Amino acid sequence: MADPSVFQILKSNAVLWMNATLGGAEPDVDTVLAGDAWGGTWVRMGATQAPLTMLYEDERTEINVEENLAPVFRYKTSEKMVLETVLAEFDVDYLALATEGTVSVDAGAGATIAYDELPVGNRSLLTMYQFGFEGIQPQSDGALWPVRVLIPRATIKIGGELSFSKREDDYTGVPITIEALAPTDLAADKLFKIQQMKSIA
Repeated sequence: MADPSVFQILKSNAVLWMNATLGGAEPDVDTVLAGDAWGGTWVRMGATQAPLTMLYEDERTEINVEENLAPVFRYKTSEKMVLETVLAEFDVDYLALATEGTVSVDAGAGATIAYDELPVGNRSLLTMYQFGFEGIQPQSDGALWPVRVLIPRATIKIGGELSFSKREDDYTGVPITIEALAPTDLAADKLFKIQQMKSIA
């Protein structure tokens, strides 16, 4: 813990990244600065219509003994981590990620119109991805320090209704929910991790 600093306050949007390669390299904290592309097979998931929200919660059980009125010990019995936002772009490639569909592309030629087609449904197996997001903390010297959350394994789904209207003030966004999964290797990283830069190399 340190003395309070206004430069620890985080007032930032979040840029969402996805990696289809499980176990892929994380962005290098020494070379990937705030706002940089994460490199490797990481791809940015476009603009967002709504704030990105992150929920981490757990369930707990308490150990009681006859000699005490209050619990003498407490354990976690389950935990979960969920990200939610609304993608601003209506794009079948994003919809395919969230519905387990596969986009087919017709390039078109001459009088034939080019189009993408996304068949959806009748698939039970869920694809796992790496996800991460980044916010930025400006410092007194003008430096920008990234704050990153990295999720080694997660699935993604449509997180709500898609609204199509000419009369509403807003436009059609694609709500998504990203749900973290525990590592299969007990020696691997935890459910997720947070990186907060403290200096510039």
